[in-house]
Amino acid sequence: MIDSKKKEIVQRGTAFFPIQYYWNNTDAPLYNLPVHWHLDYEIIHVVEGRYKMILGGSKIILNKDDYCIIQDGVLHGDDENIESCKYESIVFNYNLIRIKNFAQDSFLNDIAEHRVVLNRIIRFDDHFIKREVDYLFDSLKKQDSGFELRTTGLLFCLFGYIKQKQLYSEDEKVLDKNKIRTEQMKTVLKLISENYNQQITLEDMAEKAGMSPKYFCRVFKETTHRTPIEYLNAYRVDQACSLLRSSDESLINISLNCGFNDFSYFIKIFKKYKGMTPHKYRNYDTRNTSDDELFFNHEQYFQSSPY
Repeated sequence: MIDSKKKEIVQRGTAFFPIQYYWNNTDAPLYNLPVHWHLDYEIIHVVEGRYKMILGGSKIILNKDDYCIIQDGVLHGDDENIESCKYESIVFNYNLIRIKNFAQDSFLNDIAEHRVVLNRIIRFDDHFIKREVDYLFDSLKKQDSGFELRTTGLLFCLFGYIKQKQLYSEDEKVLDKNKIRTEQMKTVLKLISENYNQQITLEDMAEKAGMSPKYFCRVFKETTHRTPIEYLNAYRVDQACSLLRSSDESLINISLNCGFNDFSYFIKIFKKYKGMTPHKYRNYDTRNTSDDELFFNHEQYFQSSPY
């Protein structure tokens, strides 16, 4: 069961229509999406290139025009070897369609209760539904008059198509696979998000997961495809990015506030993950960014600790 204390406080869309559209360009200097989880559902559509990601502890590749549906509570994020890619995503509260479903379709409830697991990658073999899903993304981008009604109807079409084509699994072995391991990893991600500005040792993380350090390292890398220290450093760099863009704090203070006690090490790790120095990152001018270079705003997406 997912701990409700880990839920993000960020509002998708509005309280009455909780769904949000995002455009993502992995080449944008400010783009970043670490392995994380949330209580919302997400639909990803690759527009250009291919998106290499971690989903449920496995590496997957989404090619152009592939769609991926991520259920609530599933760990996902960028693969460590991310490629040039442009993709769009929709993040929404699943109750948006459950509450509006007056027919009380049992399939929608089975999805919500995780009695079925949706296929990770969906390749449409029906031009009609492909067009309908394209309309779904277009509707949320434009948000012209009546888009709420169209969006809800198009979501119903999508889930109806998934049911018709049986693009899901009811295999109990699939449903239970890695469930305990995933919950253990979530406790570690929560530890990192709440204590990244303090000293966190490998032993601290292993103890939180209830594992020996050696076994923990293996399991963590199998799940996130990064070592625990690599993930911790990347998370600290993300927090430093937020402070660099939102405050006038000195680089040294930001380094210390994000858990880096060695300033030269902070510069080295920052350049490793961002491809530029903290100073250059702080002064990067997003006003000159073209529509094709829009980036996924990690800080807006998570806002507070989602782990």
